[in-house]
Amino acid sequence: MKTDFGLPQTEDRSEDSAGRAGRRGLLAVPNSRSQVLRAAAAQFAMTGLRGTTTVLLARAAGISEHVLYAHFGNKERLFREAVEENIETRLKLLEARTASATGESETAAIQRIAEATVTVCVGGAGNSILMNWALLEDPEHAADLYRDEVGAVEIVWNREFTERFPDSRSGRILSIHLVPYAVSACLAYGLWLATLRHDAESAAALAQGFAEGIAHAASALLSDQAIANP
Repeated sequence: MKTDFGLPQTEDRSEDSAGRAGRRGLLAVPNSRSQVLRAAAAQFAMTGLRGTTTVLLARAAGISEHVLYAHFGNKERLFREAVEENIETRLKLLEARTASATGESETAAIQRIAEATVTVCVGGAGNSILMNWALLEDPEHAADLYRDEVGAVEIVWNREFTERFPDSRSGRILSIHLVPYAVSACLAYGLWLATLRHDAESAAALAQGFAEGIAHAASALLSDQAIANP
């Protein structure tokens, strides 16, 4: 038997306890909030904020509407929290994929990080289709979140360059003159691919090609700087 929280129960005592929790509007286990957010994010990604009802959300999470309202207040608050967690997931994935690689040049590092930045936008829980819905349907709130995400990703890029090339003039040039623009371009392209419903596999070649273009721009920038400042 399943309780209102979608958790299997094998004893009447557990069922009674879960039932009392349901009447109080409580989630049955500590990590259930994260589970609800993941289920809600998946539903919102399919149908958006306006196209998603609380009935659909509760059904996707395996809880009642009463519990949903008790913990998240309303659909809009749940949507915003899901978007924020989606961004955090994307940043964690990016940090994991941009670990320094030994023996690479500055332009090779730019290409690797750029490809990772695009790829995390179309993969799994980090898929930025949720941000796309937020920008369309909750633009004032989402615009601030998106600007914050751009800033956070820029920090990841610059931290990688500082750790990988601490005394490199080329690294400093790229951090100042390329990284801010490359970050915005990569996130925008990743958002576009997510909007087109690409996944990590279908977007792999596109992400690689885009990253190669960023690396080419980095190489051209360094060449121009070398000529201007021999």
